[in-house]
Amino acid sequence: MRTHRLHFPGCIEPHSEYALNPMQIHYLRHVLRIPPDHPLQVFDDTGREYPASLLPLQMGGLRIRTGEPLLASSRESPLHIWLYPALTRRAKMDWIIEKATELGVWGIRPVRSDRSPVHLPPEREEARIAHWNGIAQSATAQSGRTHVPLCAPPLSWDECLALDTGKDARLILCPDAGSIPDPHPPDSAGVHLLSGSEGGFTPDEIRQAHDAGFIAIRLGPRVLRTETAPLVALSVLQTLWGDLAPFAREGHSSGRGTTPG
Repeated sequence: MRTHRLHFPGCIEPHSEYALNPMQIHYLRHVLRIPPDHPLQVFDDTGREYPASLLPLQMGGLRIRTGEPLLASSRESPLHIWLYPALTRRAKMDWIIEKATELGVWGIRPVRSDRSPVHLPPEREEARIAHWNGIAQSATAQSGRTHVPLCAPPLSWDECLALDTGKDARLILCPDAGSIPDPHPPDSAGVHLLSGSEGGFTPDEIRQAHDAGFIAIRLGPRVLRTETAPLVALSVLQTLWGDLAPFAREGHSSGRGTTPG
């Protein structure tokens, strides 16, 4: 029987009770349709996991009670990738966020590029960011991860290039680039990856990114769609430098890459 997982923001403790919010109750009752005795696990923002039991309440509410902390092996990659996808249409952006989370991305910051087909008005941006973070939380729970990738507000192109990323590797996807990903891992455990929208980046954007320290890479002989390219790139980088390959290097630094800001 599959054990379903729920994310609780902040820090939760063993042998404690916590109320479920309406969204969590709806998910358990109407999406998963699990019975009260179904195995359940909860995890928090500290990376701790607990088995939990459901406690029905009056008026249709639910609470959980946590057990002893679980000693599970880490499912987080030693490679901390920040993905910067150019803003694209809703369904494609949702897909990118969900699958990038499954592939172990550390954080996601959409970027407004010249060819982005979407420009969110301020009154819609907050709701869209909350929607993206909800997708990341669900994908984190489904994939067994304990770190929920942050989906941050969209950046302008200039803001993206000006981010202080320390010594982390900076890559931009370009089908015409002369380089493929280097099989030798970078000095830092952090990688910042720019991925374009439909039509890719403009020549000016690629030049500006190069001047800002980004290395242009290609992913093979074919031009990939905007929702395919970042996922292929994440798979390649996790295989070369992260934890997807069976021969992943032991003892790789688990230090978190520089958090841009």
